Amino acid sequence: MKRMMLLVSLLCLVSLASAQDMVISVSDTTGAAESIVEVPINLEGAEDVGSMDISLMYDPAVLQAVGVEAGELGGNAYIESNTASEGKVMIALADSSGINGDGSVAVVSFKVLGDVGSSSTLTLGDVAVHNTDLVEVISPTIDGTLSVTEEASESAGYAGMLLMTIGAIAVALLFVKRR
Repeated sequence: MKRMMLLVSLLCLVSLASAQDMVISVSDTTGAAESIVEVPINLEGAEDVGSMDISLMYDPAVLQAVGVEAGELGGNAYIESNTASEGKVMIALADSSGINGDGSVAVVSFKVLGDVGSSSTLTLGDVAVHNTDLVEVISPTIDGTLSVTEEASESAGYAGMLLMTIGAIAVALLFVKRR
């Protein structure tokens, strides 16, 4: 009986030790007043993540959550979100094939309500992660900050997306002209 308990304890410790490799974070970013800013929730070192529950808290005087979409790592996941609670976004996702790697798992869109110079801490709280075997994965979190500026940063995603769209149109026009 003692050997069985020792074995189970050892297996639990091994699974918790390997789980410490994954980090969940929110990047610091900026956004212009009255703009829509996309804020990714990132995973680093994800390995066979089967489900996640995430609460992201923010200052409702500075931001208003308007939506949640899958990030690059969450593309195959089933995602549900709730942005109705002022100051809190709740996200639940599940992926039976497992999420692996580094990148964004979800992207939260915010309307910037605050004045230039204001900011909101983006706090990850009540995070629960389970692997595909339904074993809880204990992962540290890193909070971020969104600062209100006169102009949106490229990290907000719009400038990069605009350049990619212009490039795709240029390539398409060249392709059509050759035919």
